[in-house]
Amino acid sequence: MNNDLDNVIQRTRKYWFVDGIVEISVGSLFLILALYFYLQSRLPAGSLLLIGLQVGFVLLLFGGIFLSRYLVNKLKTRLTIPRTGYVSYKRASRKQRLVSIGVVFLIAGFNAVLFLITPISVAWIPAISGLIVGSLWLVSAIRVGLLRFYLQSILAYMLGVILSLLSFEIYLGLALFYGILGCVLVLSGGWTLAVYLRQHPALDQNQL
Repeated sequence: MNNDLDNVIQRTRKYWFVDGIVEISVGSLFLILALYFYLQSRLPAGSLLLIGLQVGFVLLLFGGIFLSRYLVNKLKTRLTIPRTGYVSYKRASRKQRLVSIGVVFLIAGFNAVLFLITPISVAWIPAISGLIVGSLWLVSAIRVGLLRFYLQSILAYMLGVILSLLSFEIYLGLALFYGILGCVLVLSGGWTLAVYLRQHPALDQNQL
């Protein structure tokens, strides 16, 4: 009985990712982060634009997350719900929302700490990013049971280590990490969405 209930819960969670829209959204956010870190690697120290970028990192992160959630809901309303229906999900508890906010501040704080760490540990910043992102993605993979999520979490781990071993400049390394991972997620989500749309054509009004 418990196994049947667990399977139902997992299938319900998996339905949220059936169309690839969430992956496209997260991948797009990663590409924005890649651009952010690339600009930091290229702008001269002390420039007003660089200072503005550093100060506005938290705003960029929070704004990107809320915009992504808004666009995901809009796209699902337009593409997914008319094809395979709507599933009502339990609203996140206060504890879950606090955890999510904590993760955002963790990533933002991680960026701020870059200015305080020693040169020896700087080389391993992409690996630490890979550990954080890969672990979060692994938790999602376990919750929904999707093979591609497991592969993406492994990619995040490996990519972070490889970029650290190659000893890229810190911000360039982070730009490459988020840029490559963002492209993979957008392509994976795009492919998943294309397959989903092909398998579930929109209902004609006459069929309703």
